[in-house]
Amino acid sequence: MDLESFAYLQLPGGFILRGIEIEDAPMLDAIGRPALAKAVIQGNTIDITLAAAQVSGEMSVSVYHELLEAMTVGHAHPPDAVSDLNEAGFEAAAIEAHRRHGLANPASVITFLHEYGFPECH
Repeated sequence: MDLESFAYLQLPGGFILRGIEIEDAPMLDAIGRPALAKAVIQGNTIDITLAAAQVSGEMSVSVYHELLEAMTVGHAHPPDAVSDLNEAGFEAAAIEAHRRHGLANPASVITFLHEYGFPECH
């Protein structure tokens, strides 16, 4: 995956993906469990960090997952298609996106977000 191609990607709803970084150190989620990825939302920007200990397919699923989850949490009025998703739902959606669209890339993540009802980019 070309992670540099995601830098400052304009996302639906006016969000911007500032970039995707790789973290060599073990990552933990908010309650201390091992994590493969995390997204940080600040205003209208999203930053994603991926654990280095993943193959490209796992990283791809993580990108789809983190973007869908971050957009759902960060959007003032998320689409109905995502409003009831939980962690398992985001993961299932991400796995299906990777299966259908292949390795995450800027065009595929925009298509994926549109499929879940996020509006066109402004």
